[in-house]
Amino acid sequence: MKTEHEFDIEFHDYSVCRLTLRDTQAIQILLEECQDYMLLVDGHPAGTDAAERLLQEMPPEILPDNKFMFGIMHPIKGLVGLLETVRGYPEEAVWWIGLLLIAPEARSQGLGQKIFSGFVEYIKADGGKAIMLGVVEENERAYLFWNRMGFELVRKTEPRQFGDKTQTVSIMGRVI
Repeated sequence: MKTEHEFDIEFHDYSVCRLTLRDTQAIQILLEECQDYMLLVDGHPAGTDAAERLLQEMPPEILPDNKFMFGIMHPIKGLVGLLETVRGYPEEAVWWIGLLLIAPEARSQGLGQKIFSGFVEYIKADGGKAIMLGVVEENERAYLFWNRMGFELVRKTEPRQFGDKTQTVSIMGRVI
């Protein structure tokens, strides 16, 4: 039976659990395994405090109880992915996906779609009505993925700094 902090993804032996500060080291290892993503977005590898920052950063008006970090677990490999989300942002009944990251060896198998489908059911059970997210302009693969998941472009931001790079962000949304 799942707790309020988990959801089903119905994909092989994978499971989902809520991550906390106790999981900082495992998250850091995953971020370091996903250097392709870090280089694409920030232009440099994950810093030694990347996991801690990911766990703690959130919009200033959001209470800590509204930030959720879900770990995608494999019974042998351990943490192979994460989903970082914020409930009630940018408005009530909307969930913001800050990051969906999957280890390179677990990609291109349908896992991302299963994670998203399970998360949609989780949001619906919580009373959520829509999901929003941002994709940096260089991450074409992510843009295409989210488009396949039913997201549409809402707007583009002015260029902003991400580590060593300056990028425009495509804000995307989907009603659920």
